[in-house]
Amino acid sequence: MRRLNWLVILSLVVLSVLRVGEPRVVYAAEPGAKTVVQAGDLRLTLDRSGEGIRVVGLADSAKGVELLTAKPLPLFSLVLRHVPDGKEVPLDAAAGWQQVEIVGTDPDKGVELHWRQPKDGRLKDIQVTARVAPDGKASAFRWKLEVQNKSTDWTVWRVVFPQIAVADLGSDASVFLPRGPGEVQRALWQRAFEFHDTYPGAWMTMQFMAAYDPARNTGLYFALHDPEGNTKDMAVESRPAEKAVVFRFDHPVHDMSKPGNGFAPGGEAVWQLLRGDWFDAAILYRNWVRSAAVWYPLVGPDGRADTPLEMRELCAWALGGNDPWDPKALPPEPRMVQTKEFARLCGPPVALHWYGWHPNPFDNDYPHYLPAKKHFKEAVADLQAAGVLVMPYINGRLWDTRDRGLEDFEFSRIARPAAVKDERGEIVIEQYGSKESDGTPVRFAVMCPATKLWQDRVHDIVLRLYNEYGVKGVYIDQIAAAAARLCFDKTHGHPLGGGHWWADGYRQLLDRIRRDMPKDRFLTTECNAEAYARWFDGYLTWHWQYDGQVPAFPAVYGGALQMFGRSYGGGKTRDLAMHMKAGQQLVFGEQIGWINPSVVGEKQNMDFLRQVVRLRGHLRRYFYAGEMARPPRVQGDLPTVRADWGWGGGNWWVNTEALLTGAWRLPKENRAVLLFVNVSDKPVTAKLALDAASYGLSAAKVQVKVLGDAGPVETFTESRAFQREITVPALTARAWELTPAP
Repeated sequence: MRRLNWLVILSLVVLSVLRVGEPRVVYAAEPGAKTVVQAGDLRLTLDRSGEGIRVVGLADSAKGVELLTAKPLPLFSLVLRHVPDGKEVPLDAAAGWQQVEIVGTDPDKGVELHWRQPKDGRLKDIQVTARVAPDGKASAFRWKLEVQNKSTDWTVWRVVFPQIAVADLGSDASVFLPRGPGEVQRALWQRAFEFHDTYPGAWMTMQFMAAYDPARNTGLYFALHDPEGNTKDMAVESRPAEKAVVFRFDHPVHDMSKPGNGFAPGGEAVWQLLRGDWFDAAILYRNWVRSAAVWYPLVGPDGRADTPLEMRELCAWALGGNDPWDPKALPPEPRMVQTKEFARLCGPPVALHWYGWHPNPFDNDYPHYLPAKKHFKEAVADLQAAGVLVMPYINGRLWDTRDRGLEDFEFSRIARPAAVKDERGEIVIEQYGSKESDGTPVRFAVMCPATKLWQDRVHDIVLRLYNEYGVKGVYIDQIAAAAARLCFDKTHGHPLGGGHWWADGYRQLLDRIRRDMPKDRFLTTECNAEAYARWFDGYLTWHWQYDGQVPAFPAVYGGALQMFGRSYGGGKTRDLAMHMKAGQQLVFGEQIGWINPSVVGEKQNMDFLRQVVRLRGHLRRYFYAGEMARPPRVQGDLPTVRADWGWGGGNWWVNTEALLTGAWRLPKENRAVLLFVNVSDKPVTAKLALDAASYGLSAAKVQVKVLGDAGPVETFTESRAFQREITVPALTARAWELTPAP
C-alpha cells in the first residue's frame, strides 16, 4: 500500500508539471532500481538492476510515444587493450560491474551514474562516471562521460558513447544522417540500411543525426556537441527484425596504446526531443555551432570579411586547365577560348579550377608541383584579365613514395619521418588508381599534419602560387574530405591515436597560410567536413550526389563560407541530370557549376545554366550575407524526375521533385527570397500556402517581387499569410523576393 501511494504521488507531480506547461525538471528514484528524470516533454528512465545501469526508456511524455526499442543498447561500451600482449577485452554499461549507483538529489542538476569494480579482476583500475543534466526548456538531456584508468598495463582503446536504438516511429517516419549536405532516409525500420564513416570527413560532415515522425510531430535529435572536432566514427544502422534504427558514436581514444590513459569526449552528448524534421534538427545544431564551435568563422553584416568580396560574389565555376597556351602562338589554345566564352555568357567574374598546370602527372610525384608548366603565369594573367579567377589544384595530404618517376627522390631522405605511422610503426599508404611509368600503382604516404615538415611544405607551395604566379585562389585537396588517420609516431609530438590533434595540425598550417597570403586571395578545399570551415573561404561540394539529400549543411553554414561545384557526369540522361544538379545548387545556395566550359557548345544546357547563374547573381547577397530559411512546401499533383547522375562511373540514379524549392533570408535587412526551379521539360503548377512571419517578416502586408534571370517579372502585394497558385515554365528558375509592403 505504501508503494502504491508513493507512485500515485509521483504521477500527480509529473502530471501537474505537464499541465502547467512550464519548462521544469522532475526527478524521482522509484522504489527498487529505476530512476526517472523528466526534462520538459522528454522522460528518461534508468535501471540499475543487475550488474550495470541501463537506459530503459526515453519517451515523449506529451505525445505518449516511447522512442526507445524494447531491447535498448548499453549507454557506452569500452574496448580495453592489455598493452604487454595486445589482447582486447570489452566492457559495457549494462553488465560486468560489482558496484553501480545512481546519485542525485537536486532535480535541476540531474544525476550521476557510477560504474566501479569490474567483475573481471584484471580491470579493477577502470571506473566510469556519466552525468546527465536535464534541460526542461529544450526538452533535452545533456550527457558527459568520463572513463578513469589507473592501470599500469591496460589502455582504453575505443569507447562507444553514446549509442541508442530508436523504436519504429511509424510508416511516415524518417532518419537524417549528415552524409554530404545531409540525407533523409525513409522507412528504415522496414528495410536493411547501414552507413558509417569517420568524422570529420566528406561523408560524416557534422555531428548530429535524427529520427522523426512528421505525422505525430515527434522525434529525437541525437548529437555530440564537441567544439574541437575530435575524431570519431559515426554510424546509422537499421535492424528491421527488431524494428530499430541504431545511432552510434565510436571514439578512438586520446593516447590509445598508453597504459593508464582515460577518456572524456569533447563537449557533451545531446538527446533532445525533436518537434519537426531535418531542417529543425539542423537549426538546433546551427545554434550550437555559432555559439561554441572553434571552427565557426567571424561573420559580420556582409558575411565573411576575411573572404574577398569577389569570391563571395562568384556565381559560376568552370573545370579544366590542360597545358597553358603559348601567348606567341595563334590561335590560342581552344579550352582557354571556351573558358572566356563561358565567363562572357554567365557574366564575369567566374572561376576556373585548373588541373594539370604542374609538370608532374595528376596523382603522381606529389608534392613536386613547382616550377609550373611553361607559360602558366601568362595564361593566369590573361584569364584573370578576362574576368576568370584562376584556382590551381594541389594535394594537402600525400607524398609519393617514388616521387621522381620511378625514383625515390626525397621521400625516404626527407618525408618518411613526417609520414603517418600505424600502431606497428609502418607508414600508412593510400592508392588512387594512378600508375607509375612501369604500370605499378602509385603508392602515396599519408603525411602527418602535426609535423613541421609537412606544414612548411604546403605553406611554401601555396604562397609561391599566390606570389610568383598571381593566382586568385588555391585549392588544397583532401583536407575536408579524407578523415583523420590514426598516427602512433611518438616523435611527432601529438597524442597517439585519437583526439582533435589531426584537425589542429591543419588549423595551425592554415592559420599560417592565411596570415601570410595576400588579402585579396582565397583558399578552398575538397568536400565539406565542418571542422575546417573557419580556415577556408570555400568548400568544393562535388560529392553531393545522393538520392534523398537535403541542404542541412547549407542550413548550418550558409553565409559562413561558400559552397561550390557538383560533378556533372555523363550517361544517357546527362542533360536531365545536369538540370537537376544546377537547379539543386541554386536552391541549396551553392555557387553554380564546376563544369567543363565546352558546355558553351550545348545550347539548351548552356541556356539553362546561364539562367540559373544570372538569377543567382541577382540574389548573391542572400548567399554570402544571409542564412538559409525553411524551403517552402508546395502542394499539388507534383511530378518527379529521375536521372543517372554519372557518379562513380554511372548507374547512379537520383530522384527529385521536378519543382525544386529553397529559401534564404537577410534577417537584419528584413527581407527573404523563395526559389523555384523547374528542372523538367514541362510546366509545373503548384499551390503555395505562405506565412511571411515564418521568414521573419512581421508586417501586415508583404510585397512580392518575382524575379527571373533578366530581372523583375512582376510585383504583387499580399497579406502576411496568403495562398497562391504558382506556375513555373519548363526549364525555368524563378525567385520571389519578400519585403514589407510600402
